[in-house]
Formats: sequence, structure tokens, C-alpha cells
Amino acid sequence: MLRGCVALWPPLQKQGRRGIWVAMEQDIIRPEKTTKSAGQAFSPFGCFLAASGVTLLTFCLVGAAAAASAWAVARLIGLPDIMLYAMLVVVMIPVICVTIWTAGRAWHVERRLAQGLDIDTPIFKLGYYLRKSS
Repeated sequence: MLRGCVALWPPLQKQGRRGIWVAMEQDIIRPEKTTKSAGQAFSPFGCFLAASGVTLLTFCLVGAAAAASAWAVARLIGLPDIMLYAMLVVVMIPVICVTIWTAGRAWHVERRLAQGLDIDTPIFKLGYYLRKSS
């Protein structure tokens, strides 16, 4: 089938250093067997870096969205600044909860990947991954 495409589309015929290529063919080379050391062998420090990166990203993104929403509501209603600051404190509570859960989940996932296991279904309880010993 590829040879028929060469006749229809001339850019597939190219002059190389070793002569004319009739068709650009690609071989897929697969390793015979993946060794245990060639898999995802993360150190605890690598797991910590990956989990902390996801945690900081979650904190920044959710925190910015919560702060922008609180500011927009306060300005829309016309609340004084002291009420805006109180709203910011209130919306930071769910942000901190989401960040704590994400930190535990990210650490749990990184440890499972380091052990060569698959990712499991998340459990949406705040302290589940912090109490779990794995």
C-alpha cells in the first residue's frame, strides 16, 4: 500500500546519500524484554520531588482561582475590604484541604509506580493517604 502512495505523492521519493529511496518505510523496534532495573525505579527523593511539584501546582492553581472568585464576588456586591479579607480566609480552607489530599494522593501514586504497580482508583477522603502506610 505504501508503494502505491509513492507514485501518487512524489515527496515520498527522496535522494539519500546511499541512493534513491523507493519509499520511506519505518521499522518498529521493540526490546525483547524490559528488565526490572529499566522500569520506573524511583528513589524516595524522586518520588518526593514529583509529589511536591504536583502539590505546589495544585495549591497555586486552586488558590488563585479561589482568591479571584472571592475578590470578584466582593467587588460585585460592593463589600468593604475587611470583608474581602475575611472571604479570602474562608476560601483558603477548601484550598488547603484539596492541597493536603493531593499531596497524599501524589505520594501514594509515586510509591505505587516505583514499586511497579498500577495506579488504583482514588479515594476522596482527606486523611486517607496520610494515614495509609504505603
